[in-house]
Amino acid sequence: MKTIVVINDSSAEAEHAAELALSIAQMVNADLLIANVFKENTMVKIAEYVLVAAGADSSDMVKTSNKQSLLSKLMALNCSHKSDFTPQISDFDASGFTETNMAQFIIKNNIWMMAKGMKENIALITETRNFDIQCVLNRVMCPLLLVPAKYQLKGLERIVYMADLRYCQLPVVKCLANIARPCNAKLQIAHISIQGLPDMEENYARSFFSEVIGAVVNYDQLFFNNIKEKDIQKVVDVMIHGLSTDLLVLINHQFHFEQIIGRYITGQLPENITVPLLIFPG
Repeated sequence: MKTIVVINDSSAEAEHAAELALSIAQMVNADLLIANVFKENTMVKIAEYVLVAAGADSSDMVKTSNKQSLLSKLMALNCSHKSDFTPQISDFDASGFTETNMAQFIIKNNIWMMAKGMKENIALITETRNFDIQCVLNRVMCPLLLVPAKYQLKGLERIVYMADLRYCQLPVVKCLANIARPCNAKLQIAHISIQGLPDMEENYARSFFSEVIGAVVNYDQLFFNNIKEKDIQKVVDVMIHGLSTDLLVLINHQFHFEQIIGRYITGQLPENITVPLLIFPG
């Protein structure tokens, strides 16, 4: 059984990412696991003690807990979803986890995907623990889903994997096809030549795509685009705004990652990345 882990730092962005992760879990038949990486607020604990002293029942106490509120909300959304598959949702205390602990947990439990909300304002990152997700991604074999704060949650209609076709990873394409298939989303391989390598001639590129990728990945909504534009930021803008991409895919520290993200992932995505970003291990 697949499992998606959501990094919950008690922020609104974490809740936003959890809702998208739940939607994906429902599509691909995966369970959802919430990793609470924050320490519960002292005032919340005091409120719980007051409620106990006043004779409040457990349902009142649940309302005071950030951990329980996210879990409860996701369970309610899960119950309202009409589907043949209903994910199991649970959480665990990861407040004492270092990035090494989290990576070990991901590996030991064969986690299928991680998800994390990204803040819009870099100044807000100091309000909660700045969990170094790049450090975790560097050590594991599952992809990381980064969800911008402003992204409006909706169904997936177009997924774009940006890569040099000559180094396109078949396991990644197969995984993306499994995500796209339940909602019949278009899956596009956007070929952009790596700096220093010559462009691929159009006919050769399409033949290569058909024989090496299309013939192996059995998905009728798999497409190819041979992009000649060298300004990667212009390409990203066209992909997101021109083609209405819902999910952008990169490989960690390879090809176009640093041109788009920078040297490493921080708590905030570049301003032009307004859709979820799925990053696979290198």
